This record gives sequence, C-alpha cells and structure tokens, in this order.
Amino acid sequence: MADEAKAIEIDPKNAVAYDNRGNAYLAKGDFDRAIADYTKAIEIDPNDAKARHNRGFAYLSQVDLDNAIADETKAIEIDPKYVGAYNSRGNAYAGKGNVDRAIADYASAIELDPKNAGPYNARCWLRATHDRDLPLALADCDAGDRLAPTNANILYSRGFVYLRLGRLDEAIADYDAALKINPRQADALYGRGLAKRKKGDPAGGDADIAAARAIQADIAVDYARYGIN
Repeated sequence: MADEAKAIEIDPKNAVAYDNRGNAYLAKGDFDRAIADYTKAIEIDPNDAKARHNRGFAYLSQVDLDNAIADETKAIEIDPKYVGAYNSRGNAYAGKGNVDRAIADYASAIELDPKNAGPYNARCWLRATHDRDLPLALADCDAGDRLAPTNANILYSRGFVYLRLGRLDEAIADYDAALKINPRQADALYGRGLAKRKKGDPAGGDADIAAARAIQADIAVDYARYGIN
C-alpha cells in the first residue's frame, strides 16, 4: 500500500492508484477503506468499469446487496463484456433470493467466458439450494468439474445435488473428494453426514455433523433453510 499512497501523494488524481490501494484494503478485509478508495477512483474517472466492479464486490462482501447490484450494473453499462461484474451481480441477486435474475447473470458470464468454472458452480449451487431444475444443476456442476477438477466447492455443490436427488453413494463420493482437498469444509461434512444417516449409518452421520458444527455452529440453520435436515 505504501507505493499506492506515494503515487496518490504525487498525483492526487491518479484513479489507478486509488483502485489499487482499494484492492489492497479489500484483500485485508478492510471494506470501508476499500470502498472509500474505489469511490475516489470513480469520482476521478466515472467511466472506470473496474473501480465500479471492485466497489460492487466490496459492497457484496459487506452484504450490502442493493449497492453491489447498482455498481455492478453500472460496470456492465460501461463494459457489457465484463465477466466479473455479471458474476458478482449474480451473487448479489442470489443473496436477495432473485433466482431468475441471478441465473441470467451467470448465463451471461458463462457465455462470455465458457472456460470459467466459477459461474457454473454458482448456478449449480443456486439451483440446488432452491430445488430448481436439478438435472440442469447437475449439468452445471459437471461442466465446472471438467474445468476445475480439484475445486472442492464444485465437488460439494454436486454432492448437494446428488443428496437432493437421493443418489446417496454419489453424494458421499463427491463429499469425500471435497474433504480430501479441504478437510475443514463444513458444508461437505454436514452434507456427507446427512447422506450417511439416510443410508442407515447414524453413527457415521452424527460424527460428520458434529465435526461440521464444530467448524460452523449454525450450519444446520442453513440446511434447514434449504429444506434439508
């Protein structure tokens, strides 16, 4: 951050330096300072799509969904091919429960960059958690897995789809694979625990669920919201 601060001192109208310092604050989790720097960059250059997107992402990180949507929408107006802005706005719409708009944004991100696994996983997870179009959710996760076969998030998303579909052996296999990559992934532990219970292994299921709760105490609340317990 010292280099960015020096650049700003030399040229207070250096929008790139403000944007870069905002990125540094964002990486540290200091969202308020990041937003302040992105705002300064936007004041200097209102057509800076990158600063708009970055501020939108910072708002999303604060769960300020309306401001996130507004910034990402502006970024897309400036640059209609901004993949990250579509993905981030999709996440914000998903957070607001607007499934159709989120799916539309993920579709735009995929169309623009079909080799990016992230939007496939996001759309898979959204469809799965809302119990919508599960065959399409599975296709999305399969596409994401082909692009990023060692991504634990995609594996546990697909495990969740299999759990919804009652394909318990396949669910457990994906959860096993996710946990091999990230042993402290609470979602995968909890999902595997539910699958084990449904298969008639209450002891194994209870152990996984207890381990998941030790990592994320309120994880049962999330799954209850998805309609799974």
